[in-house]
Amino acid sequence: MIGNNLAVVMLHTRSTAQMTSNSFSVEDLRAAVPATSGTTAVKGLDGDIQIIRDQHGIPHVRATSTHDAFYGQGFATAQDRLWHMDYDRHKAYGRWSEFVGESGVEHDKQMRRFQIKASTEGDWEALNADTKVMFEAYADGVNAYIDSIIILPIEYQMTGTTPEPWTVKDSLAVFKIRHILMGVFEGKLWRAQLVNEFGAERAAEILPGYQPGHLVISPPGENYDGPVLDGLEELSNGLGAIDWLKDDDSGSNNWALSGSKTASGKPLIAGDPHRGLDTPNVYYQNQIACPDFDVIGLSFPGCPAFPHFGHNADVAWCITHAGADYQDLYVENMRPSGDGLEYEFKGEWRDAEVRHETIKVRSGESVEIDVPVTHHGPVISQSADGTKAIAFRYTATTGPNLGYEPLLDMLLAKNADEIDESMRQWVDPCNNFVFGDTQGNIGYLNRGQVP
Repeated sequence: MIGNNLAVVMLHTRSTAQMTSNSFSVEDLRAAVPATSGTTAVKGLDGDIQIIRDQHGIPHVRATSTHDAFYGQGFATAQDRLWHMDYDRHKAYGRWSEFVGESGVEHDKQMRRFQIKASTEGDWEALNADTKVMFEAYADGVNAYIDSIIILPIEYQMTGTTPEPWTVKDSLAVFKIRHILMGVFEGKLWRAQLVNEFGAERAAEILPGYQPGHLVISPPGENYDGPVLDGLEELSNGLGAIDWLKDDDSGSNNWALSGSKTASGKPLIAGDPHRGLDTPNVYYQNQIACPDFDVIGLSFPGCPAFPHFGHNADVAWCITHAGADYQDLYVENMRPSGDGLEYEFKGEWRDAEVRHETIKVRSGESVEIDVPVTHHGPVISQSADGTKAIAFRYTATTGPNLGYEPLLDMLLAKNADEIDESMRQWVDPCNNFVFGDTQGNIGYLNRGQVP
C-alpha cells in the first residue's frame, strides 16, 4: 500500500562495502528485488493507493482518484521495469554512450539526428490539461519509487550508475523510440539505392508486383538522377547501430467478431502483436482502477495508460501495424553561409537551423556533432562534401504531436462509438485499430496521421 501517512517499510540492508565487488551473489540479486508488500509513505496523493500483486506478479492498482491511479501505475512500473525505462530513455535521447562508452557513439549520433528530445518540448506545451495531469501523476509515481530505493536495481549496480528523476517528457520520448523504426523511411532508402544502381526498369523487374515498403516519389512521373546516395554509408552505419529498435518479421493480426454471431451475444476481440522477443518484453501487463475507470491491459514501461491493448468494463481494443506512409525523405542542396548553412528550396536559399549536440562518453572524450534542420525536418545524412543532405520528416516529430491525448479518453469510453471517437487525434504509429463493446458492437479504424 502507498499511503499519505507515515509508515515503516522493512527492507533488507547491507553495507556499501559489499557493493564494490564486480561479481554478484544470489543474496545480492535477491536484495535488489523491490519490496512488493508493506506500506510506503509518499507525498501528493488524494488518498491511499493499493498495489496488489497476483500469483504471476502482475500489479493491480486500486486508487480513489484518476490522478492516483496513474501515480500508482508509475510506481508499480518503476518497481518492475526501472532499468528498462532508463534504457529506452537513454536510447531515445542519444545518451547511451553515458552507460556503455565508445561502443554507443554511433547509436547516439543517429538518435541525436532524429531530434526526439527537441520534439517532446513542443508536444508537451500543446497537450491539454487533463493529459498533462495524467503524465505528471505517472512521473510522480516513478519518482516516488526512485526516492524509496535503498538498494539499487542490479543493473545500476553492474553499470555503476544511478537513475535520474523521471520527467513527463521522458514518457513522450520512450513512446516515440519504440515506434520510429516501424515507419517506412528505411525501405525508401533501400529502394532508392536499388534504382540508383540498376535503373528504374531493372529495379521494377527485381521487385515485381507488390512493392515492400513504399515507392520513392520525386515527384510522380519524374526521374531523379542526382547524388541521392552520397553520404548514405555514414547513415547506414548509424541505422545499423539502432537496429535493436526494429521488430524482425513484424506483421501482427487482429480481428473482431460481432455479438450477433456469438452464443453469448458479446463480441470477441483478438490481437496478436508480432513484436520482437525482447527480455524484458516491450509490453507490461498491469491494471489500474479508480472511480472513473477500471482498465487492464498492456502498457509501455515509461508511458501511462494502455495505448495498444486493453479493456475496461464496457469496451476492449487492440491494434496491428498498418504500414502507412508517414515518414518522408527530402534530398536537400546545401552550402555554407558565414558561420552557418543554407539549403535550397524552390530556387531560393534559406538559412538552416544548426543544432549543436554534445555526446558524453563514459570513460572517454565527449563527441560534438552539428545537426542541420530544414523546414522539412532534421538532416539525418550528408554527403562527404556537405553539398547534399537527406532531411527526415516524421509525423511524430513534426509537432506538435497531440497523439497522446487519446490515451486518457479511451480509458473512459463506455461504448464502441466513444472508443472510436477517442482515437481521432492519434498520430503515430499508424495502426489498424479493432474494438468492441459489451452491447455486441464491433468496429475498425485505421488510426494515425499520414501527410
